[in-house]
Amino acid sequence: MIRFLSTVGTASTFALGAISPALAQDDNVEVLAEWGYDALYAEGWSVENMFDMTEIVDANGEEIGDVENVIFSNDGEVLGIIAQVGGFWDIGDTHVHVPWDEVSMSGGIAQLQVPVTEDTVDDYDIFGGMWGDEQIVTQDEVDRTQQVDDDLVAGSGIFKATDLMGDYAYLSDGTPYGYVSDLIVQNGSVSAVVSDAATYGRPGYYASPYAYRGDMLGPRYDMPYGATQVDTIESFNYENLQSRLTR
Repeated sequence: MIRFLSTVGTASTFALGAISPALAQDDNVEVLAEWGYDALYAEGWSVENMFDMTEIVDANGEEIGDVENVIFSNDGEVLGIIAQVGGFWDIGDTHVHVPWDEVSMSGGIAQLQVPVTEDTVDDYDIFGGMWGDEQIVTQDEVDRTQQVDDDLVAGSGIFKATDLMGDYAYLSDGTPYGYVSDLIVQNGSVSAVVSDAATYGRPGYYASPYAYRGDMLGPRYDMPYGATQVDTIESFNYENLQSRLTR
């Protein structure tokens, strides 16, 4: 599987793990003093882990591919997945976008079932929007299954997981914090952004509430928190993530 990282681009004792994006944007950033991981560990799943481990199966339960990307609305809602399926059918490198409400998840993220089969994959249209040599998907196109390019560009109002993962993370005062390494999804939306904070001098991974930003395709993720807030965050331990898949 080939993934492209953008280069231009738990809860507290009262369930802060499910903090809304609107609250994450609020100036009341002292919520981090109450931020914990219990709900994330119990209910969340890792996008990076999904990329590495999740199998895509068809309506017959046959393995047909893996997850190439996840598409979100800017407020964090999961809108769909991009699956790479062609190699299993010897028809070349084929990618399809499947709306999230047509994806069946059972038993965690080990397998995702999609309506695409070898017999029907060619029945799906290809996203038509183009900008130069790039294929653009808009917010009103993510409600149907279609073939897509592997380097599909997200339009206004939406973003791909890899548009954010790999971005440089900065604190509210412009201090370099590290880079975005993962997204944790809970209850159908991004609940937390996981950063590798080595640049900040804190080796390891740290999760903070997802915060919407105006330009999801840019090269940086601006956290709405300063040093006083992020210094209260504990290291995120993937071993405690109950949905975590291992080989």
